[in-house]
Order: sequence, then C-alpha cells, then structure tokens
Amino acid sequence: MIRKNSREQFLEIVNAHLSLREQGKKHDPAMVKVAEGIKEGRLQLSDSAYYSIKYGGDKATIHMFETQDAKEIGVTNVTQSKLPKDRLFLCNRIILLAKVFEGEIPQSDTAWKQLIKSTNFDSIKAVAGLQNGVFTFMANKKIIIDERPMQDFVTDNNLQMNLGTYYLENPRFIRDDEEFEFTLELGDDAPDKTLIKVVLAGTSTVPA
Repeated sequence: MIRKNSREQFLEIVNAHLSLREQGKKHDPAMVKVAEGIKEGRLQLSDSAYYSIKYGGDKATIHMFETQDAKEIGVTNVTQSKLPKDRLFLCNRIILLAKVFEGEIPQSDTAWKQLIKSTNFDSIKAVAGLQNGVFTFMANKKIIIDERPMQDFVTDNNLQMNLGTYYLENPRFIRDDEEFEFTLELGDDAPDKTLIKVVLAGTSTVPA
C-alpha cells in the first residue's frame, strides 16, 4: 500500500471540513478557515520539521521539548514548546536518533552547545537500553501517542525507511497556541554522555 504524504493528508482533512460545512453538518471552523486560505492563495503549505536535542545521560525520563527552551539553530527550532505564530502543523512522522559522545562532559553552556551542534547522530539501537523504553507525544495536554515502544524507531535494516523514522497511524494537527510535549521513559537511566535528537516532521501552513 502506498502511504499518503503529509501534504495529501493535510489537504484531505481540511477540505473534508469545508465539505461538511457546505452540507450543513458539524465541522471545525478553524479547519474551514485554513482550507479557504489555501484556495484563495492567502496560505500555502510547506514541508516542516520541528526538532530538539537534549542531554539524556543519567536520566530515566527525558523531556525533549520544554517551556524554557529558546530557538537556537543546531539545538532546537522551537521556543517554549510552541509552534511559530500562525502555523497549523500536521505531524505525520517522528524521527528519533541518539549518540554517546566521546571525551569529557562540557562544563559550560557554550561548550554544551558546541558539542550538540557538532554531533553526528545515529540509530538509537547503538545506545544501550534506549530501544527498550517508551515514548509519549502530547499537544494541548491531549495524548497523541501513549507510551509506545521506542523499538518503533529502530529501522536500521529497512532500506525503504529513513533511519529512526516512525509514521503516525493517526496523523494529528498541532496549533500554534498549543504546547506540545515529547517524553521518553526508560527502564533505567540512559548511559552517561548520551545525546538524543527528536524531529517532528510533516506539513504546515505558512503565509503566501
């Protein structure tokens, strides 16, 4: 079966609400507004990805997006766990990668950022214990994915799948006023010197 891409899924959902309104049935006005904006050329759709890199060493619970985060290229492109203003984002896949770095643990914020920005990430399978944990994805305090096995991100032998990629069975919209969370829970602390990278990928609206 050929998987629909996120753009196709996005248009299918918003246009369905437009059709429901035309039929006089229950619909989401926000989705209708987006569908109309696209048709009238005020909005366009863009491939989008929101990412964050966090230190996971010696932690059993790792919060990948936090309200104190600030956008810095190479570290995260998300501020305060929210999308940029006027964005509607359909997340249809998640990428999770990790790396155990060599050398000493950085002693300053600047050194940490330099390390993060220069790290080449790989499969979580290469980091002991990670694939045996679970992950939870939430937006606006509502669960999108609930304690799903991190084994789903081990795609090392699948030549038709990008490394570390999991496709959502039920793609979900995230609005710009909603805080979102992505949490990893492990059976034991992650190995010392572990860095973890998560990428939420899909399609979002941008001004035309």
